[in-house]
Amino acid sequence: MNRLYKLYVLVGLLIVSAACTKDLLDQVPTTQLSAELFWKTTADAVAAVNGVYEANRTTFDRDYYFDGAGEFMHTRGTSNNQGSFSPSGLGSNGNFGFLWGDCYRAINRANYVLGNIGTLRATTTAPADLALMNRLVAETRFLRAINYFRLIDLWGDVPYFTNKLNGNAEAYTLSRMPRAVVKDSILADLNYAASVLPETYSGDNLGRASKLAAWAFSGKVNLFWASWMKNEGNASEAQKHFTAAAADFKKIIDKNIPLFRNGDPGPADNPNYWHLFQYFNEYDPEIIFSVQFGGPLLSQGEELSRDFGNRNTGFGQVWVAPTFRLANRYQLTSTGDFAPPLVLSRTTTLLNSATNPKSYEGRDYRMRATMVWDGQKMVQLSTDGLTVLPDSLPFRFGNRDGVTAINYDGAPAGYVFRKWVRQTGGIGRSDGPQDIYLMRLPDVWLMYAEAVNELSGPTPELFTLLNRIRRRGNLPALNAAKFASKTEFFKAIEQERIIELVGEGQRFFDIRRWKKAEEIWPAPSGQVLYDTQGTRIRDEFVNSDLRTYQRYYIFQIPPAEIEVNSKIIQNIPWL
Repeated sequence: MNRLYKLYVLVGLLIVSAACTKDLLDQVPTTQLSAELFWKTTADAVAAVNGVYEANRTTFDRDYYFDGAGEFMHTRGTSNNQGSFSPSGLGSNGNFGFLWGDCYRAINRANYVLGNIGTLRATTTAPADLALMNRLVAETRFLRAINYFRLIDLWGDVPYFTNKLNGNAEAYTLSRMPRAVVKDSILADLNYAASVLPETYSGDNLGRASKLAAWAFSGKVNLFWASWMKNEGNASEAQKHFTAAAADFKKIIDKNIPLFRNGDPGPADNPNYWHLFQYFNEYDPEIIFSVQFGGPLLSQGEELSRDFGNRNTGFGQVWVAPTFRLANRYQLTSTGDFAPPLVLSRTTTLLNSATNPKSYEGRDYRMRATMVWDGQKMVQLSTDGLTVLPDSLPFRFGNRDGVTAINYDGAPAGYVFRKWVRQTGGIGRSDGPQDIYLMRLPDVWLMYAEAVNELSGPTPELFTLLNRIRRRGNLPALNAAKFASKTEFFKAIEQERIIELVGEGQRFFDIRRWKKAEEIWPAPSGQVLYDTQGTRIRDEFVNSDLRTYQRYYIFQIPPAEIEVNSKIIQNIPWL
């Protein structure tokens, strides 16, 4: 596998200061390279930009944990020991507060690289080298942009800077900049990137930021901003950005990029959708931008099998698992409508019982590709990653009836994931090569449909796009009459986002930008999450006050940042 980081590990991004003592202190440390020695060639610039990609990876490598703060996935904690999560508690510093530092590490590194590429460029005359450095600048600005976007999404107004900070003293002079100003700078970086970057790559450059990725994230920033402004009652600003978002996404749609395997559903017992989330298909044109991983034995592996898998699939630990609410969202292939709700019961013969395997028959093929329910077996592949092999162990929640079954470890929800779970041997659970997808073509189509629907309601083009996505689940086309209104068509968009993007870290951000937490978990009752047998797992927003909902929409600024910089003021719900 070609990986951005396999050959290049950026060492010593901090400039080594000259010391006054000759022969002893005025030497280059063996573990660092000064800017004067390092920034000599375009190869140095490529290595430095690869270092920005490396920093970016820590920001986005576990977005799927955010789904645990939605209603369709249970997260019992994290394999990187960041805590146990519930929808009402995710915004506290004790959970994902570390992302503040991750984002700024990537941003500071990007700013350092941009400054030095600018200096190197001034000494370069070869057209090919100038073109390469222009591309590297565009990639770096793209990476800086998506890290700032994550910051304003989670924290609102944040410190903004475009130069490398020289130590803590300079960092402590920064104050929070209005997120509208930061948003404009993000869009400027993405627009620049789109004007320079190529549409596709090949060979060793696979996986780098492209023109398509810049358009897609520009559209996403515009769409999110439009949603935020709509929630604040600023209709004109919302319309402006819905329009801009639609224009960005339309540029990608007009390229006529196909879905994976042309969107064909594949066999019912081995759906194509499942194969899309295996590392041997990670460079399919449907994948617009990913976080890159290289493994095994490169110290750059992902932990998908550990987090999504179980003890019988690469010795995973089931840190994340689907819930019965997700199972209820998979529609029938015969009608395209929802099946009767599952009955949470230990009785396996009961009609519609969640523990009765027959209750899951005839549903969207993406269900079998995504989750495993009682009595079902995993998909098992040969070493070529294509041929389905006989398998043996069934899944039995609670290991009932004395049947030897898949060990579900600590997953309490009654299901385990099939999506993202590797079924090829020889790769450790925390050392996988699977890239994690940050932007896929169906996401672009659905965001475009959302923007256009907000502007003018559903159009024939939007029905076509959603029906293409539904086809991969072997579902019939949408009933155009049923979804003719803006409100009803939005429900169809939301349905596809739930099913198509589950386990990819999108639902949490959708709930927040649509301001749906109070609708999903109404006060004061909230909801209770149960397993398939009807046993309570957790309370969600039960007896919550207004501040609890407010904290879902904006994160707590890490208190340590405020302690060292009095200019950083805490977000109001956390005061």
